[in-house]
Amino acid sequence: MKKILCLLLSAHLYAGTPSKGLVNYQQKYSLCKGTSDYQISTCLLNGNLNYNAFRGDKSAYRQISTKKISQAVRIGKGLEFTLEHLPKTKRYTSLIKYADYLYTLRKTYAPPKFKGNKEEDIKRIKKIFNLFQNAQLTEDSNIGPSFESEVLEYQRRNGLAVDGDIGPQTRRALKQNIYDLLKRVKKNLALERISTPKPSKYILVNIPEYKMSYFEASEPLLSMRIVVGKRKMRTPIFNRKIKYIVKNPRWNVPSSIYRKEYAHQSYAKLKRQGFAYNSDGRLYQKSGPRNALGKVKFLFPNHFNVYMHDTPAKSLFKKRTRAFSHGCIRLEKPMELLNTLGYSYTNTQNKWLTLKHKIPVFIEYHTVWVDPAGVVQFRPDIYGYEKKLFR
Repeated sequence: MKKILCLLLSAHLYAGTPSKGLVNYQQKYSLCKGTSDYQISTCLLNGNLNYNAFRGDKSAYRQISTKKISQAVRIGKGLEFTLEHLPKTKRYTSLIKYADYLYTLRKTYAPPKFKGNKEEDIKRIKKIFNLFQNAQLTEDSNIGPSFESEVLEYQRRNGLAVDGDIGPQTRRALKQNIYDLLKRVKKNLALERISTPKPSKYILVNIPEYKMSYFEASEPLLSMRIVVGKRKMRTPIFNRKIKYIVKNPRWNVPSSIYRKEYAHQSYAKLKRQGFAYNSDGRLYQKSGPRNALGKVKFLFPNHFNVYMHDTPAKSLFKKRTRAFSHGCIRLEKPMELLNTLGYSYTNTQNKWLTLKHKIPVFIEYHTVWVDPAGVVQFRPDIYGYEKKLFR
């Protein structure tokens, strides 16, 4: 009897004509393909991610109880329930407005083709700058300082080499049609919908942006460049709280890194780099100017053994793409974060500090977002999640 009731309930949830409002929202702002109110609501609120395709915790993303969704659908309140649980954040609503704007361009948007007609390409590029950067360029084939300035601005907004040259990568970005742009926006809307709600004070790490931002009263107080994990050693997506700060840390070399990078080196060479072996035969690097973790690290305990830290390799922060680490997050200005959290660097002794007020850290992955100044930013999909993560 219980099995029969479950089948009847399931049939009820999947039957009937779906709400027009839910169908419209699904079509405009998602890649969901639900055919019933329950399917649409569940996909919109909990996403349609392939969690096996990324490195991280599934729990990093918010999940709404499917029982509550089904209850709302059964009483005909699927649309109301869904709208109530959609994010009200500025990041989400601003991206929704941008998607709406892209829809207004569907019939007129004409990207350059780069097939030999340079004059026509210049006209179309100027049109793009006018539409997306409020450039106010005359849409002719002339090239002047104003056009060159807008090329640089376009490259900045798209995470490209800011060199003023319309080379292969810039061309590839400019050639995107309006539906490709909408698809990228929809994927990032999906990630915003299921992102864990933020408190008023937190740290956000956006991997494709290579940036860490510290927020107080929900406003960015401090931002800096970061180095993230290589493609084969990806920085994971997860949420934790900073519990400890370590001044002048020593680096206990993980066995996987030891095998790949240090096992073949002579003891004399390792010693010159500040390494030694402990009583268990494990390699570690002593505190000091050569230490890979620099002068300070910020610990938010997790099973990935990932944390934020200083680094002596400062030149990497000048690079446009900064995926060089073994998965940890290297900070451009760690002392500024230390000071912002209410601590100071005073000596060269190894010291652990326990935070009185633990700071939430959200390590996320967004390739399209609207920044605090209202500018829409695009970044390359460095880990390929735009292709792999969505079902």
